Amino acid sequence: MKTKLTVACLVLVVAGGLFLRAAESGAAARPGADPAILRGLGLDSDVAKKEDDFSCVPKPQPSKPAQFSGAEGMPPLPLPAVPLRRTEKKNPPRPPVLIAKISTRRAADWATNPGDTENLLRWMAENLKTHFTSINLPQNRIPENAREIPVLYRTGHDAFSFPPEVRDQLRRYLLQGGTLVFDACCGRRAFVESALAEMQTLVPERPPYRLPPDHPFFHSYAGIREVQFRPWALKAGAQADDPGVIGIDVGCRTAVFLFRWDVSCGWDGLADSAEHRCLGYTADSARALGANLMAYITAEHATAMPLSRALRFADATPEKHGRLTVAQVKYAGPWRTREAGISMLLNVFHEQTKIPVRFAQEEAAFTSKKLSEIPLLYMTGHEVFVLTPAERDGLREYLRRGGTLLAEACCGREGFDAALRREIAAAFPDAALAPIPAGHMIFQYPNALAAVQPRPALAAKLKAAGKVPPRLLGLSLNGHLAVIYSPDGLACGWELAECPYCRGVASQDALALGVNIFSHVMTQ
Repeated sequence: MKTKLTVACLVLVVAGGLFLRAAESGAAARPGADPAILRGLGLDSDVAKKEDDFSCVPKPQPSKPAQFSGAEGMPPLPLPAVPLRRTEKKNPPRPPVLIAKISTRRAADWATNPGDTENLLRWMAENLKTHFTSINLPQNRIPENAREIPVLYRTGHDAFSFPPEVRDQLRRYLLQGGTLVFDACCGRRAFVESALAEMQTLVPERPPYRLPPDHPFFHSYAGIREVQFRPWALKAGAQADDPGVIGIDVGCRTAVFLFRWDVSCGWDGLADSAEHRCLGYTADSARALGANLMAYITAEHATAMPLSRALRFADATPEKHGRLTVAQVKYAGPWRTREAGISMLLNVFHEQTKIPVRFAQEEAAFTSKKLSEIPLLYMTGHEVFVLTPAERDGLREYLRRGGTLLAEACCGREGFDAALRREIAAAFPDAALAPIPAGHMIFQYPNALAAVQPRPALAAKLKAAGKVPPRLLGLSLNGHLAVIYSPDGLACGWELAECPYCRGVASQDALALGVNIFSHVMTQ
């Protein structure tokens, strides 16, 4: 009996889209801090064990600048009187607030360096000609709208925990485009461990990770390949090629930063002394990291909520038969990047080809028994990953049975690219990923794609002034194109996201290429 197919309907929901589904019931229960991510960061060093013997001696906070005017005339007077010139002080226009420093009742905890953010912003104004200001904000007044204050900053020496109601406010703030920055003042261990636990509590569905060298944070203003550390940080084990910055992403944007090594003393220009041993960066490196941080946040902040985040695609019926079904691969590491990308692509594919699709989000590991029911797997990510032997075996069996893997390096990130190539080579040592030739049908139907428009970051990498040939790699098994891989980012384009640091393909061409890939999978 012929199954009746129903066309999936489009449902519009407000404030957050797919990623917010985990937020509807609030943040999850508080997990323990993962000690592996802190390995090699000196928390067990002899220096760190003696940290309580030394105090932080803050530099006095500078007074607010006054503005003078020496060329402003009085209102017109009857001639022949001569207009006077006035030089008294007046209040200058206040620059917009960029950072709010989270405060608690105990100033000795959060205000160890009271002028750190103001001093960083003052340095940026003098050297980078950017003008912002900061405020202190009680932790029970977290803004609902991240546009009011783009950055929240929490520093201190001691262990801490946010009350449940503050966590709920912070989570909503992060999911709406805000950024939270933790700084372990003087590199104190208790603060590092509690900040990491808070990060995992606020965004439990995303794992924290050490930011790799190709993360756009390190290249957003100044290209930072190495950092310089203070003497006591070096004695604790700090290394110039490992800045020790930990992050958690929301979509492709790193929304939470944890500086294991101190930046605030550097922002304040504090020197080490017999009483003050700071496990942190030098002042120059701290300021460079601060400038990059603000450049990254302000660039991402304007584009943190793409149109697709307000859209949710729902199936009219739960049935799978007769519909294109896609499952996203789960693996150890940050495997979720663009939450709505596949749904947006499925919708465009259905509109263009009229082939029924299933919007329900499927997730599966390579070891899952349900892979036999799924014709197409989608795999993406930013960072380096390693498959287990069992996962490698599952991938090999899935592809040999006729399944297809569509993979893309989200944002064109180098870590995922290197790992994907390595894992495919390990699973299929007798075959290899190779460029799919320009004349292949995957570039011809239903969209003719001789060239695609690269996003600015990809164009800069390729040194391209206009469109470029689309780049796809493939691995064939017995005449079946089993792996289709894009080293250039596609998901940001599928999501209609601006994503300023994405080395990928512009939305219109990314969607057209995705439709062609789905069409090829359906006809194999």
